[in-house]
Amino acid sequence: MDEVIKIFIGSGEASVIERKVLIHTLKKHTNRPLDIFVFNGTHDAVERNDEPPQRINMPLNIKYANVTEFSNYRWYIPQLCNYKGRAIWLDSDMIVFDDIGKLFDTPMENQDMLAVKGTYNEEEQQDTFATSVLLIDCEKCKKFDVELYYREIAEQKYTYNELMRMAKKFIDLHPYRLGALDPNWNVFDFYDERTKLLHYTDLHTQPWRYPNHPYGQTWFDAFFATVETGEISTYDIQKAIARGYVRPDILKGNSPVTKKQISKIATKDLLREVARRAKHKVFG
Repeated sequence: MDEVIKIFIGSGEASVIERKVLIHTLKKHTNRPLDIFVFNGTHDAVERNDEPPQRINMPLNIKYANVTEFSNYRWYIPQLCNYKGRAIWLDSDMIVFDDIGKLFDTPMENQDMLAVKGTYNEEEQQDTFATSVLLIDCEKCKKFDVELYYREIAEQKYTYNELMRMAKKFIDLHPYRLGALDPNWNVFDFYDERTKLLHYTDLHTQPWRYPNHPYGQTWFDAFFATVETGEISTYDIQKAIARGYVRPDILKGNSPVTKKQISKIATKDLLREVARRAKHKVFG
């Protein structure tokens, strides 16, 4: 029998809609059993499948330091897995197009974690990792300690970004071994036939908040499929609209604008993605 895949999703009340779309796409593309944990940063809780939520009790100074509602909850994953087996961390603003079991089964070759190498800054490509998708060996990551990390940030030993990107200053103090995932498992704001996971990272263009995203129809196809199955309810949508978490006209879809406007946005993302693929030699 296939091993159960433990998936931890960073979320909160503001991201219920996109989180449910992500979960729908995870289930759609695999026949493997999934054990899904949702970190609800709004309520400092973890929600496992259909079970009642459990309090995490993150210290308030760290909770307040979250850049998103959920960023720092990833450090609790090994503990919640009893320091056994593997687990996957995902941000909520993603959709997948391939079997997540393939990511879960990626050979780790004695590494502690796997993530796509590189971040938004091209100058940092060789020294940092995009930890918004993370494969964790929970036994080897027993020493995750978010309280220690924030004391060290306060002491200016490294920055928040250097922590989240597993940059050299952090690794020098905490020598975790990181390996590189296939870059197609965390593609920023771009989609083509090689994309296994699309991550809508640009907060000013995310399709559930703003119309006319060049790859928004891809997300809306998944959104409407999730609505059709009942995984997203009318109440979910009404509440998200009332609280300003999604566009008031979300049910109208991506609402394409003129080809000229789309081309201007798409060309920028295309050039960035072409450069990234060339650097990592993933055109084949």
